[in-house]
Amino acid sequence: MQIDYERLKPSRKWKTWIAEQMPEADVLLPSFPNDSNAVFGEWQIYFEKLIPFFSDDVRLVGHSLGAMFLAKYLQEHPTKQKVRQLVLIAGGYNDDGNEDYGSFAVPSATNLQASADEIHLFHSKDNVVVPFTELAGFQADLPNATPHIFEDRGHFIDGIFPELLELLQRN
Repeated sequence: MQIDYERLKPSRKWKTWIAEQMPEADVLLPSFPNDSNAVFGEWQIYFEKLIPFFSDDVRLVGHSLGAMFLAKYLQEHPTKQKVRQLVLIAGGYNDDGNEDYGSFAVPSATNLQASADEIHLFHSKDNVVVPFTELAGFQADLPNATPHIFEDRGHFIDGIFPELLELLQRN
């Protein structure tokens, strides 16, 4: 495994920035178990402990592996009550096995509409972590999802994310 020196330095993350911009909302930023060597089953146990806290206005946002987790989990376990928004940012799809996503591989997302009033898909054409082509799998399974396509946002690791903030603040 190669270490990316720059990623080890402290930096502002858009997740914290979003929470700061929405002081009137309960923005939860859970840290899922062992993100360096993640196991879907471990994340599932943790996520299921959060579900009882969901209100009728919950919005779920997953980035990268988190997007894949939400897609796979909700595909297999639709929510009893739909969440207001499901936002998947730079997630891999992997219906053909070309990418190695381990236990987080998403073979289908056709059932996600049962769990969310709105589904939003964010991806950037210059993403070198999760290829832009992975978006096509989600779009094929979720024809009613709203795509948000960018040219130059990479893997969405900037310190701010105004487009997401605007989406989450919509009534």
